[in-house]
Amino acid sequence: MITLTSPGITVTLHPMGARILSCLVDGVETVFGSGGQDSVMSGDIYAGAICGRHAGRITNAEVPIDGRRVKLTANMGPHQLHGGDSGFHARRWDHMIEGNKIGFYLRSGDGHEGFPGILDVKASYALFGRTLSLTIEARTSRPTVCNLTNHAYWNLAGAGPVLGHELQIMGERHFPLDETLLPLGRIEDTAGTGFDFRSPRVIGEDHDFCTLLSGPRGELKHGLTLRDPRSGRRMEVWTTEGCMQTYTAIHWQPGFIGHTGPLQRSQALAIEPQNVADAPNNPAFPPSILRPGELYRNHMEWRFS
Repeated sequence: MITLTSPGITVTLHPMGARILSCLVDGVETVFGSGGQDSVMSGDIYAGAICGRHAGRITNAEVPIDGRRVKLTANMGPHQLHGGDSGFHARRWDHMIEGNKIGFYLRSGDGHEGFPGILDVKASYALFGRTLSLTIEARTSRPTVCNLTNHAYWNLAGAGPVLGHELQIMGERHFPLDETLLPLGRIEDTAGTGFDFRSPRVIGEDHDFCTLLSGPRGELKHGLTLRDPRSGRRMEVWTTEGCMQTYTAIHWQPGFIGHTGPLQRSQALAIEPQNVADAPNNPAFPPSILRPGELYRNHMEWRFS
């Protein structure tokens, strides 16, 4: 096992997907979905993992790069999800332990799942006090697209559905989706919609949407707060990315077996600081292009209180 510990918090990590397998906060499990140490892919294959090379859905598994259409491998009908079947969630990363820091390393070859360029990725987890952090960095040998995130599912109560949690998202605009959950290419205000979490409120019902965060992309900012009203346990998520994807595990069912046992629908909330899905195919969205000589960086923090 790979563990990070500080007073009141124990985080267990796994090299398959460089994932967060478990996060005990004051003895309560708060991360759900992944299988156990010896069967990590038996649950939700994305749970706790780093998703890439481009997190989220890509329409028709194609992206434009410098005037040409690049065909990716499809793994969700005609579309691509989370980088394909052998995306970063399904790769075993090398790792190095340095005290309460762990660095995971992965090389994605030129043409892997259709993406051009060799992409070298480093994901560094650290735990100090009551803050768990992750810094994901990547460099490419050719122009490519890159959007990396952590896909952990959280339930601060440790049991039961997450729909009774209070949620606040620091953003006023969202990305509307079509019936297949692909972005329509627009950015709209959340005011007057079910996506309005500008002020803390109970989640209440299942959802799957992405919010454009307030504040500049590239600067560390408070993106989201999740709170369990019963225990008072609270988690703030900070990120340098521009968007926040949230999803209430709608597809979970008892056939999914996590490290805590059978998984139930709405049991946890996926919180994914990232760029928006399908960004390369929508000119109005923040860009996902990465070029040689540039550094991709997404830093996120989970602050517990």
